[in-house]
Amino acid sequence: MIFLFDFVFFLFQGMRIFLLLGTFLPLILPADNMLRIGMARIVDPVLRPFRKFIKPISGFDFTPLVLFLLLNLIESILRRFVLPLVVK
Repeated sequence: MIFLFDFVFFLFQGMRIFLLLGTFLPLILPADNMLRIGMARIVDPVLRPFRKFIKPISGFDFTPLVLFLLLNLIESILRRFVLPLVVK
């Protein structure tokens, strides 16, 4: 069972990395760059449901930050409350 949690934490970490890359690559790469397009294809479907509820404020999109914090919160809850119940 611990391997399942390790796998979920690994997925969370990967999603956080993709989220950071998907947020910062558009700042430094041109719009037709293949890496930027690939990151957008990975990150945008995950951010789309959050964008329905969180509108940009003064042109800034805060959905990546909200998703990043949500992933950290879920991982913290799993590590603090659920994992000790399983390890017993």
